Amino acid sequence: MPIYTAPVDDWQFLLHDVLHVDQHAELPGFTDLDPDFTGAVLNAAARFHEEVLHPINLQADAEGAHIQNGQVQTPQGYIEAWAAYRAAGWHRISLPAALGGGGLPPIMSVPISELRASTGHSFSMYSSFCAPTASMLSRLGQPWMQTHVVPRLSDGDWTATMCMTEPQAGTDLRQLGTRAVEQADGTWRITGRKIFISGGEHDLTDNIVHVVLAKVPDASGQLPRGLSAVNVFLVSKRLIDPATGALGALNGVHARSIEHKMGIEGSATCALDFEDAVAWRIADERRTGTSANMAPMFLLMNYARVGTAMSGIAYAEIARQNAAAYARERLSGQASTPSRYPQQVADPLIAHADVRRLLLESRAFAEGARAGALRAALWQSIAEHATDPAAKAEASDLLEILTPVMKAYFTDKGFEAAVACQQVLGGHGYVKDYGLEQYVRNARIGQLYEGANGIQAMDLLHRKLNLHHGRAQRSFLSALAGCVERHAHNPQLHAFTAPLAAGLQRLQTTLDWLAEHTAAAPDRANAGAYDVLTVFGILYIGWNWVDMAAVAANPEACRFASAQTRQTKLQLGRIWMDRQMPLIHTLCVRIESGNDALMQIADELI
Repeated sequence: MPIYTAPVDDWQFLLHDVLHVDQHAELPGFTDLDPDFTGAVLNAAARFHEEVLHPINLQADAEGAHIQNGQVQTPQGYIEAWAAYRAAGWHRISLPAALGGGGLPPIMSVPISELRASTGHSFSMYSSFCAPTASMLSRLGQPWMQTHVVPRLSDGDWTATMCMTEPQAGTDLRQLGTRAVEQADGTWRITGRKIFISGGEHDLTDNIVHVVLAKVPDASGQLPRGLSAVNVFLVSKRLIDPATGALGALNGVHARSIEHKMGIEGSATCALDFEDAVAWRIADERRTGTSANMAPMFLLMNYARVGTAMSGIAYAEIARQNAAAYARERLSGQASTPSRYPQQVADPLIAHADVRRLLLESRAFAEGARAGALRAALWQSIAEHATDPAAKAEASDLLEILTPVMKAYFTDKGFEAAVACQQVLGGHGYVKDYGLEQYVRNARIGQLYEGANGIQAMDLLHRKLNLHHGRAQRSFLSALAGCVERHAHNPQLHAFTAPLAAGLQRLQTTLDWLAEHTAAAPDRANAGAYDVLTVFGILYIGWNWVDMAAVAANPEACRFASAQTRQTKLQLGRIWMDRQMPLIHTLCVRIESGNDALMQIADELI
């Protein structure tokens, strides 16, 4: 059985030594975040996920979810685990207390997201939209939804899904065919088919509420092509009495099938048919047009993309832990002359340079990205609650830039790390009993769902970098430069600040090139979009390694890292700087080449 130990010490180091959460007492929920409190929460969460979810994860994947006569059965152990999970409240730890949540800030939900993906990715999919849908409805839902639906989602008594994709329409919402027709009583009727719906049907709760994208037909009864016709609706598996919240008969929505997937087999990924289903419209009534109609889905999508980013960290962590344990025990060949283990018949794999490359690059990513995820969650609180307008604007800008970057780059690197760690085990990595092949299969989905990574790159290039007339881009570059300036005077950190400064300068040159060429030749810019996002990802993790190195190099600044841990941090940071930062120059050269050949080959000849 695979092993797993939650990185509680690393979370404590990041929260208190690097990010200094105690200095943000003015933000809601932060006054409680002293080391004793965070340690108690994180240790309790670690025990639950290590002892309850992790032991059933491998078998649940092998068993999978099943559908019989439209009824979905989750894998053995899920019903009991769900009851324990609800009782512990891990799915609602950062939901406001007024909504029945734990009331802790988003920074405390980041470790929970990592734990969920590491120990029970499939299981976690059933609860993934409970808290965000409760939060969204508390802002935008009708009063009866806030009274009767939000508490049930917060409790986990009901679950929620997000229904966007259709067989013919994924990212391009203009092609949606699901229609919504308004009724005289103010409800709507939804007809259409949705696919890839995580937790679309299951046996864990009595009811599921679906947040559904559908188009409103025009006066002639036709579905317009434009986005202005797209609206968001709430469709309940069982009818809800708005006056009392009581559940009634089954609604017109049912699971046609469960997808046969590459991974996360324990998650019931359903094709749902909506057949004249009763629905209620959700919108932001403070806005007009498309912004009002799509606001509910944008709130859910941003949450989903950050949560997906965490899965990249989770798989890098658990895959590395298992591969390192194997590499310490497996003997093979002689790593050096003379041997470091002359008393043994052969050296352990851990002594071989190429194995160390695979393991340590994976760890350098996981720990750098973990720091970046916690930092982004801190900015989330600042963007929402800070009293300083400039601080709010900067935090909001940074989050706009980093949402697509983290979703795409973190899941790319998480999959890469899972494959690298599978490689360490050789043939055993291909065998199901060791668990690494499951991590490879499961990690792959992060690059595909919640907006495929190529879409994230286009979003970054064409929308996020230009937000507020380029202010978001300037905020990111300025913050990165500020990191260099803060530590440039410290000679101990030259090996960290110099590569970051060089990468920042190289990116700026490329962004200037893009600004010059995008309008005249958009295909040239589009062809380089993925490389642009990758550069941002490398730099963001590099930024976090500089800050971690600054703490690790100063024993007086470390309360939660031993001398050995501090030395390891410095070495891991050097690995990132030495092996990842040099890639920025190559990526920028490739962007500036224009990639003309990509668009010049005829479609039929590709």
